[in-house]
Amino acid sequence: MTKLTPIRATVRPLDLPQHLFEVELTFPAEAVASGATAALPAWTPGSYLVRDYARFVDRVRRVEGRREWPLEKLDKQRWQLPATKRELTVRYRLYGNDLTVRTNHVDATHAQVVPAATFLYLEGQLDRPVEVSFEGFPATWKVASALPQKRGVYTARDFDTLVDSPFELGAFRTRQFKTGGTAFELAFTGDHNGDEGRIAEATKKIVEAAGAIFGGFPFKRYVFLFTFTPKLRGGLEHKDCTSLISDCHAFDKPEGYHALYQLVAHEFFHAWNVKRLHDPALGPFDYSRENPTKMLWFHEGLTSYMEHLIVLRAGVVPWSHASKELTRCWSEQVQRPGRLEQSLEESSWDAWIRLYKQHEFSPNSSVSYYDKGEAVAWLMDATLRAGSRGKAGLPELFARLWARHGEKGLTDGDVRRAFQELSGQDPAPFWEAYISGRAELDPAPLRRAYGLTLVAKAPWESLPAAEAKDPAAQRRARAWTGLVLAANGPSVQNIIPGSPAAKAGLSFGMEILAVDGWRTASSAEVQRLLAEPGPGGKATVLAADRGRVFEVRVPVMESPDRSHGLVPDPRATANQRAAFVAAYGQPFPSAPIKQGTRR
Repeated sequence: MTKLTPIRATVRPLDLPQHLFEVELTFPAEAVASGATAALPAWTPGSYLVRDYARFVDRVRRVEGRREWPLEKLDKQRWQLPATKRELTVRYRLYGNDLTVRTNHVDATHAQVVPAATFLYLEGQLDRPVEVSFEGFPATWKVASALPQKRGVYTARDFDTLVDSPFELGAFRTRQFKTGGTAFELAFTGDHNGDEGRIAEATKKIVEAAGAIFGGFPFKRYVFLFTFTPKLRGGLEHKDCTSLISDCHAFDKPEGYHALYQLVAHEFFHAWNVKRLHDPALGPFDYSRENPTKMLWFHEGLTSYMEHLIVLRAGVVPWSHASKELTRCWSEQVQRPGRLEQSLEESSWDAWIRLYKQHEFSPNSSVSYYDKGEAVAWLMDATLRAGSRGKAGLPELFARLWARHGEKGLTDGDVRRAFQELSGQDPAPFWEAYISGRAELDPAPLRRAYGLTLVAKAPWESLPAAEAKDPAAQRRARAWTGLVLAANGPSVQNIIPGSPAAKAGLSFGMEILAVDGWRTASSAEVQRLLAEPGPGGKATVLAADRGRVFEVRVPVMESPDRSHGLVPDPRATANQRAAFVAAYGQPFPSAPIKQGTRR
């Protein structure tokens, strides 16, 4: 096979405080001899939304010495390159001022370069290598990347590899460790109130716990890119690295570390689940458009559950925290109106237009393959444990799929077969209920497998002791209208279908001006006054809709809301206790939560 001449890419700063930089691409003569079309991806793998990165690009020019010519633009993200017998150089400007794991961000302190948002590719030539170098950045800056480099040139064997290899430039801090024959590097960007030594130590335990599931690592080098900034959190997986953003002020409490460790575990587990073990629809990619799949529940939802299992096995997060996170997720899913409207397969397929493009009615018509997928994964894990007499759960399912399929592609049928082999059960009822269907979540498998009972508490059952015996406090806690208000003011964020507020005619975006004659300046004031009549009463609401003021009477009913807690059964069998230890790597919990009403 003829070795392809690489495309050479050079990235330079233009005005870092103004978030401007440029890219120069030199295409080899063999690549453009007959003309070619250069395109910028519309999205980046791992984030299933067409982001139209080309909106950040301008001044696209062909360059020859000091001469420049504009290129013909074919559509929103494609440019025509002329035929030439010589190398052809293209230069363009980019604006990067969106600090997420999916977008470019450059300023005077650092540069985060996301390849999908940065580099043009040649249509039909995705297999051509790309060499990337950086010029003109501050002399004190370093570069962190999973790509191999030689004398400052970073080489991607093809465009897919380039897209999967973000760059971080700046005066970041680094740590390293080795385990299982693999070298791990951590780059920390931004100030924060955490302990980087503690984070690095926990990261090592996390990668070891994940690697143990699969019997080792499918790479010899892996890079964690940590960025700290106020009030943000997110991650994006790549084959040999991951980008992570965390709230820089979160580490004054243990929960801040726990949340970061869960994020690390989630994105690192993706090194197997989705980056290598994946639906064929998710690679090789068509970067110009959506690449839909029905299996995001598997790739993302199950990973959302596995993050808890991994940090528990690693011993970096206690069961008390993980159980609260799991039950919070459960509570949200069993009360979300959209659970009756959309299945996990449908949520996966429509991710591009629904999950990432939420509107006011979305909670009532859709579910998240992340969150409901996490709850269903919990049930799947328990079903596997119960069916295998404690011998197998989701970790064993993933290990079997990895050993059997590796990077060859994975189908829903493959997952079903592994489920049946490990559980001894026909997978159809589980899939029809929870994956292709919309059945209510049933916690019975948790009790059968692990001796854990989900207990539901009504709001009035969770009152502080001083208020529990107060009839007025009880009355207010029982009140509900189905009105969901925005956090930043008394405007309607959602209306639960069929609720008293919906029947009264209140709707999205309306402003609540007063309740029972009292002016309301905040959402808390609205909810407090609506609760005052208690179930069976009515409240008079003065609202505004597009400037028009009107009054409605809103009935008050007893709240259907419930929060959930996990109660370990003190009579749990030895097999149930052993299954818990096998799954989570922690002792069976011994301090039961005070029981409320079971549901």
